[in-house]
Amino acid sequence: MHALILVAIANAASPSATDVVELDKSTIVFARPRTDATKLGVIKKKARAVVVGSAELEDSDCPRWLELAPRGWICETATSPTTEPPTSPATTSLAALQDDGELAPIRATYGMVRRGTTAFSSREDIASGTGHPLDGSNTVRARGSTTIDGTRYWITTNGELIDAKRIYQITPSSFKGTAITNSAQMPAWIRGKRDPYKPVTTFAAPGGKKSGTIAARTQVTVVEASGNFVRVDETTWVASTDVRTAAIVEPPAGTRGDEKWFDIDLEAQILVAYEGTRPVYATLVSTGKYGHFTPTLISRLASKHEATPMTSNKEDVYSVADVPWTMFYDGNYALHTSYWHDGFGGPRSHGCINLAPRDARLLFAWSSPDVPPGWSSVYGSEEQPGSLVRVRSAKLPAPKLRGYAKAMQESRVVAER
Repeated sequence: MHALILVAIANAASPSATDVVELDKSTIVFARPRTDATKLGVIKKKARAVVVGSAELEDSDCPRWLELAPRGWICETATSPTTEPPTSPATTSLAALQDDGELAPIRATYGMVRRGTTAFSSREDIASGTGHPLDGSNTVRARGSTTIDGTRYWITTNGELIDAKRIYQITPSSFKGTAITNSAQMPAWIRGKRDPYKPVTTFAAPGGKKSGTIAARTQVTVVEASGNFVRVDETTWVASTDVRTAAIVEPPAGTRGDEKWFDIDLEAQILVAYEGTRPVYATLVSTGKYGHFTPTLISRLASKHEATPMTSNKEDVYSVADVPWTMFYDGNYALHTSYWHDGFGGPRSHGCINLAPRDARLLFAWSSPDVPPGWSSVYGSEEQPGSLVRVRSAKLPAPKLRGYAKAMQESRVVAER
């Protein structure tokens, strides 16, 4: 066991509370000053952090450890001193994120590659024709572009060269949900049963004369129900099967008064974010399609990543580049951005819970555990728990606990006895 030498902050040799370091490379942040300690997350290259303490370990690969605000330890060798201020924190306010007016939070360029396309590792491979075929479905992110012998190629983030004519550039969805300020008026969205992308018929009275149409995914409030129809304003009625309404539900047993958690209704394809019993945000999602159903469960966010690739070598082979704002909650199942489709409100995924980019960014910032300034990833644990995630269906409205959510619930029950 390493001998630990802690240097007190009061000691002249230790850093002051205003000392700041800049990261020379992306680095794992540990719960304690040792590499076998619990991993708290990853802080990015170029991030700047306040140092609040230091420690030295004998017989260690790291000669000196730095304790960062707000938490965690990194090896000093990954840093350089700086006179610049620390990285500014991102807002976690739902109101600020909801009203930022930004229609396209994804600034990167993504594209869908046509099947049967060949990718190349270098100019020499292009000249000799020795590329490698891309299997299955592939989306890529552009790091840049270059022209070789009159042909323009995308340079992808993994360094491959792909003929630009073989790529369809993707325009991410601008859809977003809504903050909930009055739980007596839960939001609803128009989504036609026959064709979810077309406007639905409106009526002057329940089952009465047609009065017009209303566009798909228009946000409305259900103010009255009569038979198979609902009224969405003073004079407009629509078929109840053409409306998806967010519902208020009770939190899982043991949820604390201000605890942040997600409720996902598989039939409605709606996510509602809560703080305790209070709904604060709702939106349409896309869960698993036929053959790839999203499991019903109660879990907790295990990790949150600013961006991560997603791949599968199973029946449906696919490779998806740099998926922003990904929150894993059960193995490979995650809440994450889907920049490649705009079908929110209907099943579409391989089992994950797809979010529109604006929703994903907002919920990533709002949810627990918080992501400290300059960090690209953060991991949930019993000490820094991630938000609860409940995925339910009509057949299983109260699913079982999984993962460390189960262990936390059991320890809370014991503590409260």
